[in-house]
Amino acid sequence: DNVQERIAAYLTDLLGMGFSGVRIDAAKHMAPDDLVGIFTKLRRNMGGSLPDDFVAWLEVLLGGEKDLLMCDPDSGYNYGSYLEDGLAAAGFDQDDINKIKIWNSGYPKEPDAGYCTISPVRNAIQNDDADQQTEGSTSRDMGDQGCVLIENCEADEHREFEIKLFEEPNGIQTSNDVDYPIRLVLSSYYWQGNSKGLPDGLSDCANCEVNCDSCQTTLKWEAYDKTSCGYDDEYTRPHRDLEVVNAMRGWMGLGDVTAADLGLSC
Repeated sequence: DNVQERIAAYLTDLLGMGFSGVRIDAAKHMAPDDLVGIFTKLRRNMGGSLPDDFVAWLEVLLGGEKDLLMCDPDSGYNYGSYLEDGLAAAGFDQDDINKIKIWNSGYPKEPDAGYCTISPVRNAIQNDDADQQTEGSTSRDMGDQGCVLIENCEADEHREFEIKLFEEPNGIQTSNDVDYPIRLVLSSYYWQGNSKGLPDGLSDCANCEVNCDSCQTTLKWEAYDKTSCGYDDEYTRPHRDLEVVNAMRGWMGLGDVTAADLGLSC
């Protein structure tokens, strides 16, 4: 109970600073009942209901355990309807329950595995994610329905999957305007040879002082480039690709923009 109080107090402080919500990494390592306790205390701290613009999404990586984690509410460790029922029993109304999303790691190949006993209204989806960028990762099987940009995926192919994420994602039950209200685009960077360091200048072997013989350097790359049109050779930046931007804007009910509108010369 004390740990739950401390976490709820931290989240309360974040909201007080102006945050609208949180992502909870590796949420499946926190028991569903504990998550109910944390959000119940947070709701109490906020005066009895979550803010209108609040959103949280829980990273629940299925990893072949869809029945345990999402589809079987009687599994004893279920983040689907068991967690939802627990929130309801704690006094949450449906509006507040819907603010607590689950990352659908079954998307795009098996999107139904990521909602099973709950509505896709409570889902967050994306194409590739950071965990998949490690060579040999088996965290998610996308089959031919998605690809990892820095792992032998051409920009044109990747772009089509990103556009599909907004225009026609797999697994829609109600409508594209209602389901999957959170859709994520990963901007990352390519590996430099055998090095898996961050290109922030701190993983450069020129800075090494001890045990340097086996050092594998990662040179500094600038993360921000105001001239970028997306799909660059160092940092990937698909969020700056005009076709992806316009697909995202269309999903949000906004009109297309041109490169000139954005001050770019793509």
